[in-house]
Amino acid sequence: MNTTFPVVIGNLMVGRCFTVAKIPFVGITSNNDKRITFSRYCRKGFSIPKPDEEPEAFVKALREIVHEIGTGNPLFVTNDAHLKVMLRYWEEFHQMFSGIFLKKEMIEISLDKSKFLSLARSYKMPIPPTYYSDEIDQLQEADSPIIVKPLSRVSWFQSKVVQEVGGGKFYKVLKFATKSEFDSIRSRLNEEGVQYLVQKDIPGPESNILSFHSFFTEKSEPLCAFVGRKIRTYPADYGMSTSLKLIKHPQIVEESIDILKRIQYVGPVKIDYKLDEDTGKIYLLEINTRYNIWHYLGARAGINIPELAYNYLHGRVPEKPLTEYRTDIRWLNFENDLHSFWELRRKGEITLGEWLKSIKGRRIYQTLAFDDPLPVLYGILKTTQGIFRRMRRLV
Repeated sequence: MNTTFPVVIGNLMVGRCFTVAKIPFVGITSNNDKRITFSRYCRKGFSIPKPDEEPEAFVKALREIVHEIGTGNPLFVTNDAHLKVMLRYWEEFHQMFSGIFLKKEMIEISLDKSKFLSLARSYKMPIPPTYYSDEIDQLQEADSPIIVKPLSRVSWFQSKVVQEVGGGKFYKVLKFATKSEFDSIRSRLNEEGVQYLVQKDIPGPESNILSFHSFFTEKSEPLCAFVGRKIRTYPADYGMSTSLKLIKHPQIVEESIDILKRIQYVGPVKIDYKLDEDTGKIYLLEINTRYNIWHYLGARAGINIPELAYNYLHGRVPEKPLTEYRTDIRWLNFENDLHSFWELRRKGEITLGEWLKSIKGRRIYQTLAFDDPLPVLYGILKTTQGIFRRMRRLV
């Protein structure tokens, strides 16, 4: 290759941000889902081992890719497991790629909730009452109900206890009505080596979770800002996003920029908040340091954070931070949103009419895009092949 191209590891949504901007990119998948490699502006596609299962093989494969495409291409990481490997091979990643704006200590803080808790306490961030595992005796009755959050998602999703309590579903956190209820499984979690924090549960549905998104320069100045709201997740409580939209929220923008400037943040950022339904107070939940699915919704709505980061690397910055964007577009993972709808309907929390109204209007999807059709065709092919393989085993 005679020029540098963005290198996107993992997420079709982030790859599509460059398709929206008509910027050719290199797509790399590490989970056998090759949809990103079929995206319209993906000029080269690669499939490599999973970083959480084979970190050495993952890095070896990256070395081979860099040998083919050349060094100095900007890297766009979309997964916590990728960030963990980057930390382990920090100097080598900087030799292979450009555009790694993030500070090493900030990645460590975003991946380790105990370090984040320490940072949040130091800078007096508006977090809910939160306790380390050895501080659980300090829990107050007023803190109930509580949620238990993993320090590492990798060990969390591999935990038999977590899967058992979640009924086989992958909950990002577990909720307990009281400390005593949590105590009934606490020793088993400890035996598995699962590390966690305990936090007061903020009342309200998943739609009360708001998120701030931006990219900060090396002088800790924002190039843009937008705010998103979750509509639904699956599972319906503490699950993965199935429906998203953008909103206007000046208070969150102002408070987020203030926090990020105080900690001298650099790079892409997502800050999650939750609105307390009882008091109206907004609590900060976590800070994420990677590119993510929200950026595709932002790109379609008028603020393309991966494109801004790519242009910033080449010395092109907007005259002032971009803050204007559409709020009438919905991002939808249709299959999982159907599951979420049925779960909520069984609880009596939503009607068919309410669900249909919530997806009304302009929509974009996790895979389907009429201006980028090959990824969905690849997905249909793989699904069909899987069905035929299962049928052959039954014969």
